[in-house]
Amino acid sequence: MSLPASTSTSDVTFRPARAADVPRMVDLITGANLPPAFVEEYLDGFIAAERDGETIACGGVEMYAGSAVIRSVVVDDAARGLGIGRRLAELLMAHARAAGAKDLYLFTADALPFWQQCGFVEVTLEDWQDAPRACWQYQFISQNRGLMPDVHTMWREA
Repeated sequence: MSLPASTSTSDVTFRPARAADVPRMVDLITGANLPPAFVEEYLDGFIAAERDGETIACGGVEMYAGSAVIRSVVVDDAARGLGIGRRLAELLMAHARAAGAKDLYLFTADALPFWQQCGFVEVTLEDWQDAPRACWQYQFISQNRGLMPDVHTMWREA
């Protein structure tokens, strides 16, 4: 997926993630108790947010034939409350729409109210379109439902 050029909000710059960002993004993702799987494989769908040359937030989109799965949206604890997560979510949704997504999906355990404010509603795994079911997260969660009772499955129209 092709991401637009960098955008800035206050002193934070949002830009397409680069290979050099991967170690820091993995640290952010694991620090939020999220799985850092397949970050490099889907790097072209990731956005990094940086301030003073340091990556302070990231998030990604995986595309699946007209649907998108938003994943790994994390803001460093020291930068929370500044609207960075909201802006990152907006950019990811815009990128997914530009790439042809009609439906947006995600999983969350700790950020249910945030994603509800972004227009997402809870759905069941069975509500997912067929194409995004190929997502590694969907595959894992659908096969291990009992291990993850606090994970919410969410959807919104793109």
